[in-house]
Formats: sequence, C-alpha cells, structure tokens
Amino acid sequence: MDFQVSARKWRPQKFSELIGQEHIVRTLSNAIEMNRVSHAFLFSGTRGVGKTTTARILARVLNCEKGPTIDPCGTCSFCREITEGHCIDVQEIDGASNNGVAEVRDLIDNVQYATSSARYKVYIIDEVHMLTKNAFNALLKTLEEPPPRVIFIFATTELIKIPETILSRCQCFEFKPLSNAQITKQLELICGQEGIQIDEKGLVEISKIGAGSMRDAQSLLDQVIAYSGKKVDTDSVEAVLGIVGGTTLELFAERLIKREPSELITLVQEVANQGKDLGLFCRSVMEYLRNLLMVKVSRNPETLLNAQTCNLEVLKKQAEGFHADELQQMFTILSRAETEMKRSSLAQMVFEMAILRLTETRPFKKIDDLIHKINQAEGEVQQAQPVAPSTQSDSAASPAKSQSIVQSENGSFDSSIWAKVRQEVSRKRPAFEHYLDKCQVLALNEKEIQLMFSDPFALEMVETPENVQFIKDMVRSASGHEVQVVLKLGEARPTPSPSSNEQKKKTRNDDSQSRQKTESEIIQDALEIFGGIVVK
Repeated sequence: MDFQVSARKWRPQKFSELIGQEHIVRTLSNAIEMNRVSHAFLFSGTRGVGKTTTARILARVLNCEKGPTIDPCGTCSFCREITEGHCIDVQEIDGASNNGVAEVRDLIDNVQYATSSARYKVYIIDEVHMLTKNAFNALLKTLEEPPPRVIFIFATTELIKIPETILSRCQCFEFKPLSNAQITKQLELICGQEGIQIDEKGLVEISKIGAGSMRDAQSLLDQVIAYSGKKVDTDSVEAVLGIVGGTTLELFAERLIKREPSELITLVQEVANQGKDLGLFCRSVMEYLRNLLMVKVSRNPETLLNAQTCNLEVLKKQAEGFHADELQQMFTILSRAETEMKRSSLAQMVFEMAILRLTETRPFKKIDDLIHKINQAEGEVQQAQPVAPSTQSDSAASPAKSQSIVQSENGSFDSSIWAKVRQEVSRKRPAFEHYLDKCQVLALNEKEIQLMFSDPFALEMVETPENVQFIKDMVRSASGHEVQVVLKLGEARPTPSPSSNEQKKKTRNDDSQSRQKTESEIIQDALEIFGGIVVK
C-alpha cells in the first residue's frame, strides 16, 4: 500500500473536524443554514492552518446530495469526487503557475457555462496573491457580478499583496495560527490511531517547532517516526529536529548569571559542533529568558509556563540572579540577533557577538531615583565630613587615616591582602572588578571588611547576596579568615600626602614663573616696536 503523509491522511473532511478556527466555522455554518452564502470568499493566514481545507469542505457542503448542509455525508458521488479532486464543477487553480491575463480570461469564459451536474460551480484559487496586476483587473467585473451558482474562494498567505478592489468584493476571513496545545492534542490523536508511542514532552517540542502550522507539525512528526520507529522518545525528537535540551539552556543561564563570556562562547561552539541549528538555539534561549521573566513578574508563573518543558524550581532559583530590566534587554538583543542570523552567512559570529552584549547588560534606573540617591548621598557626605585639622599633630596623623587598609591589633593583615583579593577577582570575575574600582577599603581585619562606594549604582550592584558572598570567599581565600562584609555609601576624601603638597607648590611656582616670563617677553616686544624705554 502506498504511504500517505499525515498532513493528507488526517486532513479534516467536515467543519466539526477543523481545529482552532471556530470563528470561521460558526460564520460559514450560519450562512449556510440561513441561505446567505456569498459569491466570493478570501481566506488569509499563515501556512498550514486550514485555508485550502476549509475551501474544499465548503465546496462539499454546498454540493452534497443531502445539502446544502453543514454536515456533508462524505459518501455521495459529489463528496467523493471533490475529496479526490475529480469533480468537474469544482476546480482548484494554482495562482503561482496561472497568474497571467490569458489564464484569467480562460477562467472567465468557462464561468459563463452552467454546471454539469453539481449544484454550484466552485473555483478555488490558491496563492492568489501571485496573480499579476493585469490579471486582477481582468477578474474584477466577473468577481463583482458573477453568473448564478458560481462561487469564488481565494486563499493567500500574504494578504497585503491583494488589491483593495479585490478585497472589497469578497468576504474576508483571517485564519489564526494554532496554539501549541491544539497542535499537541491533534498529534497525540494521530499517534494513538497510528500506534506510535511518544511522550508528551516530545509532542510539545514538535508543536513548538511547528510554530502554529498543523501541516508543518505533522510533517515533523512523520520525520521523527521515520527516525525512531514506533517508539519515540524526547532524545530522538531533539536529535532529529536539532533542538537544544533543557539541561543546556539551564547551563547557559547559570553562566549568564555569573557573566562568564568565555564559558558562554564555548557552550555555543559545543552546540554548533553537535550540528544543532543556532537559529533554533537562539529562539530557545529567548523562550527561556521569557520564562525567567514570567517567574519574576507573575505571582502564579505555573499558569504561564508549560510544565512539560519547564523546571519551575530551577527557573525560580535562576530568576533571583537577574533583574527584570536585564531580562528584557537580553530578549531584545537576541531578537535582533535572530533576525540578523537569518540573512547573514556568519550566523554563529552574529550569535556570539550578541552573547557578549548579554554579559554587559545592566538594570535600567529611573532618573527620579538617581536624583534622589545623589541628593541623599550628598547629605550623608556633608554630615560625615570631619573638621579640618588645625594643628601640626593632626596634620601629621592624617596620612595614616587615609590608608586603605586598617591594621588589626596583632598586625596579621596588611595591604597585600586586598591586592590578593583584587587579583583573584580579576581572574575569576573580570566584570565584577569594575565595581571594586569605585570603592575604598576603610577597614580589613579578622572580623570584617568595610568598603565605601562613591557610586550609588555600584553599591546597589555589589550588595546583592550573591556578590557579598563572593567578596567573603575572596577574602577568605586571600587571608584564611571568615569576615563580615560592611558596605557604605560616601565619598572617599584621603588627606594629601606631603609629597603631593610639595608637588602642588612646585607646580604653582612654575606657573608663576612662566606667567612672569610671558609678561616680560610682551613688554620687550612692545619696546622694540614703538622704540620706547622703561621709566622707573
């Protein structure tokens, strides 16, 4: 027996079997029952959502021997001939290959003749947007005033290319893309009828790749069955369709939280070496970021996520490492990269550059909040400023106060400890070192480390639990002691050293001498020009 693909074998034969187009089914059914059927229809929508199928069902509904009826029998000669494509009075025309004026004129000539045996003569023109402008113009008059018992049904995936003069003469129906749940349910029905064992997660993955098209999803299902046989698991689905598994996406998010660009690039290279589609990987990462955002902003994220493909506990844990603004920025970056990857011959490089941009994202700050924090910081600094030293003893003690490392009583700590900390931070998290550049160490001993930040934003980024723990770990690694981290906001005002004062004095003297020299040269030039003398 000849094999028939699922898209043809399981094509709906009645209105009741159509999936996801209830608004169209209801309208057409009411029109038939009320005997108010239009002479021209235009079906628009993406591929594989049921446009041509609906046109064939409508032709059967109108010409069934029991009809017109919304439930054709499927056994009469007209129903069988229309299903098999042999009915003389129901013609399907490919608009792509019959798009000229000559073909349209032949159609207009045939329209004038009465039906051979059917109740209605139906012309189904698929991909009608491919007709030329002159072909559309030639069809206008016949489309406006067709002979009795003649019905035109146009189908297109690009409604924008249809002239307004055609649209105004048709009843227009827009077919919606099918949801993943609707596609999954239909695929599950097909697998049950065909005796195919497949888990729900695999069906969900196929539905996602189908992107709202039932025909695409059915074709993918045939491909997976051809690879795995009667028993299909999720690994087989991912291998055939080039899908990146959830474990890889979780690892990607973990490395993104830690801002590890080199590790992220390595992961992308591993995915590419496995033969996975990087465009599909990019879309999977976008979906994962969306799920993280839903976890952060929603009180009941389980209602917005698919439990079959998402690990809610992992998502909740990883969402704590991101700010909502960061996730939105990352989604936008990947969305643009995904578009660029489609038209670039260097898709992997485009994706890698986008990933590097992901590691540089920072939360947005409202202007009002920043102004408030700046004003608050200025007030705290003014209150904390000490009285200027007046005695020589105070002046001599000031350099010691300006030192960044405060010694403990037993002298076990010195400035080299902080240098070791900075060195470890630079090696493990280079991006984090940027924040430490904006702080001053006020104290470092066996009990605590005190850091003062002049930048409110830097302080906010560092004081997260994860970053505070990171600082503790680095100090413990450098000193061997477990310390508490104290973070403050203020402005570091170290007292200038004597050497710096001498340098400033020298600079002022040099400026004065230079200024005097310049004035003398001007006076001398004036005497030479005007022949004058200096009178004392």
